[in-house]
Amino acid sequence: MIGLDVGSTTAKIVLLHEGNVTKSKVVPSHRWQELVDADIDEMQIISTGYFRKKVPHRDAITEITAAIFGVKYHFPETQMIVDIGGQDTKVIDLRNNSFLINDKCSAGTGAFLELAAHYFDIPVASLGELHNRVREGAQINNTCGVFAISEMISQLVKGYTMEEVVHGIHQAFARRISQMIPPTEKVTMIGGTVLNTGILDAMNSILNSKIKVPPEPQLINALGAALYGEQKVLK
Repeated sequence: MIGLDVGSTTAKIVLLHEGNVTKSKVVPSHRWQELVDADIDEMQIISTGYFRKKVPHRDAITEITAAIFGVKYHFPETQMIVDIGGQDTKVIDLRNNSFLINDKCSAGTGAFLELAAHYFDIPVASLGELHNRVREGAQINNTCGVFAISEMISQLVKGYTMEEVVHGIHQAFARRISQMIPPTEKVTMIGGTVLNTGILDAMNSILNSKIKVPPEPQLINALGAALYGEQKVLK
């Protein structure tokens, strides 16, 4: 079975055989066709993500369903899933099967961090390294793109370093996300943004929870789609 997750920023594929991942790959979303070559049977594909109904598939499922299947594969005891995507953030409460989505603006999404990285002219992937160079950050209150950039500039003018401002950005980002999360002790975070160790550090410092991150968190929804196919479609 094949899980194909084509999101707003990246496209991911996971090939699954009897519950075991045999192959996976990530490419930018606009190049998703590279993941579906002539050797792949369309009837084996379960799709998810923004473009789930636009790509070849046997069945299409929501990112919420895919995330639940994917996370439970690694951490069946999880109570709360936080999925930080490029354009939205989802908080899924498995205790009562409810969820919240922040998709009204870039605040609290990967797009906000991309905006901050663009301002400093650095790769998004380096934000975590900069965060970890300092123990305290500059005070940043906004996660709305325009206001946050203005606040970042003000803090640089005051003498704070780039590292301190990045640390402050991550703290502001984590505070924004934490407002969506009900009290719980078993949180799992997924999505490409979680590869940023600065975000994890900030979230751990704000939430009174032990946050878990599965291997390759960016692939979890594709994995979940494939698992759904094996358990529900082929059943």
